[in-house]
Amino acid sequence: MTLNAALRLLAGSVILISLALGAYFNPAWYYLTGFVGLNLFQSGFTKWCPAMAVFRLLNLKEQTCNTGMSVHQGVHIITGTLVLITVAAYIFFAAPQWVLYITAIVGVSLLQSTFTGWCPAFTVASLLGFKKAA
Repeated sequence: MTLNAALRLLAGSVILISLALGAYFNPAWYYLTGFVGLNLFQSGFTKWCPAMAVFRLLNLKEQTCNTGMSVHQGVHIITGTLVLITVAAYIFFAAPQWVLYITAIVGVSLLQSTFTGWCPAFTVASLLGFKKAA
């Protein structure tokens, strides 16, 4: 498993678990969902988040891009943005709860991409000019 696949697995799992906890126990769990989105977003630019540090210690293979930003960074930026927008809309702007379905779809997409190697955000990132990682 690569570092980026492990990060998508963790992010997708935490997104789905925190959404379930927020829906069934306490809406404060949505802040954890937002935190995951924020970490995905910033890791797209910095190539660092707390989970990546742990995965590097586990010697997971890292895929990098020689020039420009990689598709993996693009996926982090796209998914992080979607999670942040939907969670913020629900928490701060009283959007209907169905907007969190978008967040759940992002979480499922991240989770399944760990095993299939593809999610819609990969295609979008490629179309936006992000480069294939080596």
